Amino acid sequence: MKPSYQLRIGLAGLGRFGIMHAKVLSSMANVELLAIAETRPEQLEEIGELYGVKCRYKEAEELIKDPDLDAIVIVTPNDQHEQHCLQALATGKPVFIEKPLASNYKNAQNLKQAAENSGSILQVGLILRYELNHRIIHQQIHQKDLGELISIRTKRNLSRSWFTATAEKVHTIYESSIHDLDLLLWLTGSKPISVFAHERRLGNYLSPEACIALIKFENGCIGITETSWFVPPGAPANVTTSNWNGCIDAELVVVGSNKTVQLRSLDSPLKIWDSSGTSSPDSILWPEYNGRIYGALREELDDFVKCASQGVESETANLEHAINGLQLADAIIESARIGTPIIMNQQSG
Repeated sequence: MKPSYQLRIGLAGLGRFGIMHAKVLSSMANVELLAIAETRPEQLEEIGELYGVKCRYKEAEELIKDPDLDAIVIVTPNDQHEQHCLQALATGKPVFIEKPLASNYKNAQNLKQAAENSGSILQVGLILRYELNHRIIHQQIHQKDLGELISIRTKRNLSRSWFTATAEKVHTIYESSIHDLDLLLWLTGSKPISVFAHERRLGNYLSPEACIALIKFENGCIGITETSWFVPPGAPANVTTSNWNGCIDAELVVVGSNKTVQLRSLDSPLKIWDSSGTSSPDSILWPEYNGRIYGALREELDDFVKCASQGVESETANLEHAINGLQLADAIIESARIGTPIIMNQQSG
């Protein structure tokens, strides 16, 4: 039985991740996916028919103006996030936006001000905070089960074939590392005080293909984060959706004075062998079964729907959390550019 009232949501953007959002939202009992927006007509009609969406718009701007919507979810291309977020916030409605929130820390602060001016709830996709393994690690750290934090190391390396789709739109740190920067801030519960980063460029792209950063926190913890886009085609595929196939080689290692925790973040226990090699379908972030998506993505959107319905900000992933991650990202990018460490309290902007 459906609840007496459903939150009427508009979804802008039907790329590979937007489609996953559509699958989740359309299957939630307390949600009506009332409207979708996509610039590609065939994609718009296909998804609209598949999920019985009443209102279909060719532009995100048109969807945002729909007076019948209760909340707006933005999964448009990364380089369009800021403009669509500003437009959505101007409506005063709750807004969920996929990462990255903005192209830099200063612009993120502008979006925060816009949310405050309109009274809108603005929630950013910080999906790892909703994943059970990461939640267990967070709990162990903050219950002092690991003792004093010594270091946290994150790695997020991705399939080379994916790089060109994002290389000219958004910096590598914003595209792939932003999840890990949020993890470092969330797990340490401490402010970064200095950053030293190096990057590697092989092609003539806006974004580097690889970056490694060393981060020191106020509580003494040392953070190390690594990302690159050099995972070869032969690597076991752990992202195997209908419109997305490849590998995310991700790892988290937390060293405490009493215990060490290691998590292979996307390594599913499920292995499939065939003539083309080995695949390992995701069973963690957005596992799909019988056309329905489960896992952290569903938990995240369920949290947004609850917060939007109640008119409150998420306790798990609030706006300030996302903005702090962007400030750290900017420091990493600047350190790699100038080749020297950045002291965070001296960072401009």
